[in-house]
Amino acid sequence: MKVTSLVSLFGGMILLALTACESGPKVTKAEVETFVDTHLASQLGGQEDAVNAYNATLSDELVGWANASWPSAPSVYDKANTEADWFYEDSITHEIHDILILGSDAHVMGSAKWYAGGVETFGNNFSGIVGRENGQLVWKRFMGVWTNTLAKDFLWPSTEVEGGLSMYNRMRNAMTNLDNEVAMALSDFLVAMDENWATAHLGQLHYHWLKNDESKLKAVYDEAMGKLEGASIAERHVIEAYNPKKGADNREHLRMALVHAPNDPVIRVWYAFGEKDYDRAIDILKKGLDRMPDHCGLNNMIAYKYMYEGDMENAEKHFTLNLKSNPDVANVHDSYGDFLMEKGDKAAAKAAYMKAYDLDNTGFAVSKEKADKI
Repeated sequence: MKVTSLVSLFGGMILLALTACESGPKVTKAEVETFVDTHLASQLGGQEDAVNAYNATLSDELVGWANASWPSAPSVYDKANTEADWFYEDSITHEIHDILILGSDAHVMGSAKWYAGGVETFGNNFSGIVGRENGQLVWKRFMGVWTNTLAKDFLWPSTEVEGGLSMYNRMRNAMTNLDNEVAMALSDFLVAMDENWATAHLGQLHYHWLKNDESKLKAVYDEAMGKLEGASIAERHVIEAYNPKKGADNREHLRMALVHAPNDPVIRVWYAFGEKDYDRAIDILKKGLDRMPDHCGLNNMIAYKYMYEGDMENAEKHFTLNLKSNPDVANVHDSYGDFLMEKGDKAAAKAAYMKAYDLDNTGFAVSKEKADKI
């Protein structure tokens, strides 16, 4: 189906609630299952015939939530807007995950996939209220989210080792939070788990880069570069961004990594870190926060950019959000200490630095050094 179809128009993950059930014969689970089969089958075959068959499964007062990608208020669907050219697929598979009978109505949750010539065109997760209208079951409330509109372009690791993804994510979170000893230890473990996995070295690369240890950075970089077979383009560019060679265009590699993995928050953080134009950096980070509003690294970086730009009000909002959502991350308190120093509140800054040190007295010894200088 085209993305202008009903399940596209009625999108957004919203909990459906039925406030009142119409009187009438109680629906059965079998009736609802048959109805869902009929609704989906109506979208196949002859296009002109499909319009009437499809509309017959919709209430004249159907309310849905518009556009899976852009949140909006619920609205009544006008069946006159159904178009024949939506219905070009030749097969649909679906699964009903749950049916809750509510007297003469039922709440249905499920998922479906559309195919044309054996190629999957769309996937949809849907939820809605089915009830009787003029003796026939119809959708009274409906919402669906097209799975192809969901963010998928992250820096996925090129490994299938069991447990690798979870540990890889922990490593990258540690890198973002400057929990460098932990990131290094996890990276060492991942390299041992899969000797052919290039991005397992990211924690090591980051550690030596921050330490400014060029010889060790080069050794790890060369090892990672030797494992690029099977790596994604995004992985390749992220690794190349650690090239220790003088004059290497590391920033261009980060930019290309972001092109190939635009939803990845860690790439976005480090790309923005090197962006000298504050307005541009803030825009880059805002796009990441639209997807992950409480991400620690994104909030920390945008707060610094606001602070450097002189916008202390917005800087404080993001530093404070991090304090609330990530209170156990030492770097959050160290960063807040930097903000308080910028404001001139030395006593509070010292307390923030000491909190960072208390949380991690190995990795954040520098926080105590800052406190001792106040």
